[in-house]
Amino acid sequence: MDVVDLLVTIVVVTILVTIVLALVTYVAYKLRLSREPASREDDPGALRYFVPYPPPTPDAEPADAGLERLSRDVASVEGHASEA
Repeated sequence: MDVVDLLVTIVVVTILVTIVLALVTYVAYKLRLSREPASREDDPGALRYFVPYPPPTPDAEPADAGLERLSRDVASVEGHASEA
């Protein structure tokens, strides 16, 4: 067998294997789609993956106030620990 014949054989086998793998992948994809649960029809416009997060209202506690309260709580705990 010549080197050219060997290379041609390798290329043909590679093409055939690629076609077979493509067909197997397509069949697996179709089987997966058939097993997918039915989508909810009650609200077709509903978000599927994300949930809206509304920004805090202006009358809510500012973010810095929570940090100040946390630092006061930590200081009081440290004060109690030093007394013991």
